[in-house]
Amino acid sequence: MEDLTRLGVFLPRFIWELLTAIICGGLIGLERGTRRQPNALRNFILICFGAALYMIMSDLIVIGLGETGSADLGQIAAAAALAAALIGAGVIISRKGDLVSVSTAAAIWVTAAIGLVIGVGYPLLGLMITGMVIFTLTLLHSVEERLAPKPRPILIKLVAREDNADLRARLQSALEREGVHPDTLRAEIAPNGVKITISAVSGPADVKSLLTALWTTPGVVEVEI
Repeated sequence: MEDLTRLGVFLPRFIWELLTAIICGGLIGLERGTRRQPNALRNFILICFGAALYMIMSDLIVIGLGETGSADLGQIAAAAALAAALIGAGVIISRKGDLVSVSTAAAIWVTAAIGLVIGVGYPLLGLMITGMVIFTLTLLHSVEERLAPKPRPILIKLVAREDNADLRARLQSALEREGVHPDTLRAEIAPNGVKITISAVSGPADVKSLLTALWTTPGVVEVEI
């Protein structure tokens, strides 16, 4: 009975902190969702909610055990931070370390930290930090786009034994793996096969890697970039 009485005193605070964690995670998830990341909303809500819940658990341990109970907040926070870091590392590995995956991993790590701040008893500070994070992700993203160099168009000419749907699918796959998204593809008969001209709005990060990918595509006999 005494435990329930103590829990009743803290329950409104716990509910407010968990609701704040849902709001903060949701705001960051909405921003990440605009970057074409599926399931970002619920994923970031769960990350922030879970981190806050771990910190609230420390209070529940003390409430349940009374004066004899104790909880090491530092260890609980470290465990939650480690879990967030592992999730972020999994995202980076699954997406082969592209810039979007690194940004997502960083957002996961920060979102977990916000949940810890909320769960330790500072929900208003968590809301303030969330605003700063969204500012960084949105406004500074626009600044980066303006400062980034404009993509240079690229023209690829190659000769294939024949032009068919399978070859075009293989070429499309090879180009997209190298970060090149074809704009137009034109084929014409040539003395030594079929000459295919491909144009794209931006070139690859590594031209040598693109050349290798095209040369090793079955059916291609000559490549020029």
